[in-house]
Amino acid sequence: MRVDLHGLPLSDAKLKSQIAVAEAWESSQPSIELVHGHNLGTVIKDYVQRENGLQRDIKRIYPEICKLKLSDKGLGSTLIKFRRK
Repeated sequence: MRVDLHGLPLSDAKLKSQIAVAEAWESSQPSIELVHGHNLGTVIKDYVQRENGLQRDIKRIYPEICKLKLSDKGLGSTLIKFRRK
């Protein structure tokens, strides 16, 4: 699953990424790729990749989702793999 966030306002990108992660988890996807872009700033990338960003929000909103493993794919996207129990 691949979700394009670049060009969105941060508030929209946060909501879209949270919902996409939850949907990927619910449909038993092994991973999800979030495309945040790389030329127009790092606000969305920082939210996706920092511990106090998307990971914190997912843990708070969807406690059933286990820890997320993030990998920067370069060229403006982050791959999130789910660690299922």
